[in-house]
Amino acid sequence: MQYFPKVNEKEIEENHRHFSERISLYKERGLDFIKNREFILAKAGVLDGNILEIGAGSGYTTLALAKAGYKFISIDIDKEALKTTALNLAYEKVLSNVEFYVMDGMSLDFKNSSIKNVIIVNLFHHIKSGINKILSEIGRVLCANGKLVLADFNDKGMKIVEGVHKQEGRVHENAGVSEDYVHSYFHSLGYEIKRYQDMCHWIIITKMDKRLK
Repeated sequence: MQYFPKVNEKEIEENHRHFSERISLYKERGLDFIKNREFILAKAGVLDGNILEIGAGSGYTTLALAKAGYKFISIDIDKEALKTTALNLAYEKVLSNVEFYVMDGMSLDFKNSSIKNVIIVNLFHHIKSGINKILSEIGRVLCANGKLVLADFNDKGMKIVEGVHKQEGRVHENAGVSEDYVHSYFHSLGYEIKRYQDMCHWIIITKMDKRLK
């Protein structure tokens, strides 16, 4: 289902204050979300063709892509996450760059081989079950010579996030889906894979060989 966010100036300003506070809080502890997204996009290189972001979350990646000038689709199963992301984009005046859909990554409403680039950042550690289903769906919709940009917290990043949540009286769930698991899945299918690390994230960039489609 396509989601059309309705935002107003008061919401935009209030959300931006909170968003900026969160960025500063994590940065003080060594997790710089802005630089991380810049690093990921630099390693990904130019994204030619259509782009699907799975898991908008708080909108860090969505915002980085939109500010880089890309026009793309972003999905999340949580409508509130899409609203938060939309507010962040609206503040930077790039909301028109993104089409939002309320959609489960385990059941993508896109045709086979219809997406040229798929981006997923900080979603895998939330997946309690069905990891192979979402990985299979990614492979299904990715077109020949398509590119995957996949990233999540490494041990240092996860420790920082868990520490902030604990300080706030909350628990940050970690389902434990690892870099090695994601790498092994796509490696076994013959994808070309490059792996990177920044201070707090692992990054996997894969390319679908057209002969595999």
